Amino acid sequence: MKKVLLSLLVLVMPLLAFSQEVKVGYIDAEQIMMAMPEIAGIEKQMSEYNSQNSKYMQEMETEIKNEEAKYEQMKANATATMKADQEAKIQTLYQRYQTTLRTIQQDAQQKQATLLKPVQDRLIKAIETVGSKNNFLFILDKNTMLYKSAKAVDVTGMVKKELNIK
Repeated sequence: MKKVLLSLLVLVMPLLAFSQEVKVGYIDAEQIMMAMPEIAGIEKQMSEYNSQNSKYMQEMETEIKNEEAKYEQMKANATATMKADQEAKIQTLYQRYQTTLRTIQQDAQQKQATLLKPVQDRLIKAIETVGSKNNFLFILDKNTMLYKSAKAVDVTGMVKKELNIK
């Protein structure tokens, strides 16, 4: 008899858990992130970083254009060897340009991710705090949801309050 009651209890308990209302919240993570004061500093750092790299890339472009102009001037009177050397030089500069551009883009992405990590961690901690204080089962980002019920609660304001931002 005890085994039957215990088995019945084990089967009924999950059903009781589902009979309680599930609280689901959502936030606008992008809106919150853009309102965080750290973002302005990160944007400034990235702008300066990109500006420096842009200047460097422009210098490389100028070097390539100068070598191309030099090639055009010498082409009529140059030997085949001289032309081949200049063409190889231009090709090498172009390859270096492409490699540098890829590296700069990767470095910029990595720098941005590094700068954003503490901000994202702070946001996640605030979301977790709001979720646990208000008994939410899930808090999702509204920009990645395909559907939200009318019962879903927008907790963007609560998370902003937790972060002390307006």
